[in-house]
Amino acid sequence: MILLAAAPLLVAGLSGCSSSGSSAAKDVTITACTPSPTGGHPTATGRIVNHSSKASLYAIHVKFTDAAGNKVGDGVAAVAKVDSGSTANWHATGSLNAKGPLKCSLSSVVRTLAP
Repeated sequence: MILLAAAPLLVAGLSGCSSSGSSAAKDVTITACTPSPTGGHPTATGRIVNHSSKASLYAIHVKFTDAAGNKVGDGVAAVAKVDSGSTANWHATGSLNAKGPLKCSLSSVVRTLAP
């Protein structure tokens, strides 16, 4: 498993089939949304289950919002080569400092055929 901060660049640079939207998003879950106790960058962690028939690369975009629904940053995770039927964990760090209770949601998921 490889995590990259430049996931959109990774996916954009790859050739081959890709899937974004609901089918790819069904492979990804958020398992924890954790604010920093000191008001630093929040984190989101989760799990991928590759339901496709081929090994795939994943780019995951997470939105962080505060209790009032205000956007307080974004996070990106990239996971390389999750075999068909296999699972992998991912981790995204928010782009901005945030305090208090937070909500994490998947903004987008792109699944690309692994080379």
